[in-house]
Amino acid sequence: MRATAFVLLLALALATIFNAECVQQRRPVNCSNYKKPPPGKAEVCMAVYRPICGSDSKTYSNECFFCIAVRKSNGRLKFAHFGRCLEIMAASL
Repeated sequence: MRATAFVLLLALALATIFNAECVQQRRPVNCSNYKKPPPGKAEVCMAVYRPICGSDSKTYSNECFFCIAVRKSNGRLKFAHFGRCLEIMAASL
């Protein structure tokens, strides 16, 4: 029982220290993979939640949605950071 608890705690500690997703997200956002679809075709993104915060303080569900917004803003929208944006509610001020 003690050995099992030790192994579980060790696995949790290692997972926290070596979070592979955080390491993977250090690469820059590359929107060149998201081309504008032909006229009449809808833009389609996968339903994977990997949030990106844009310079407009909006959280985009993933890189695809962020890149579509970059294209619609004619490049004015910039990458802020990986993860959700901090949302400040006006009512709480």
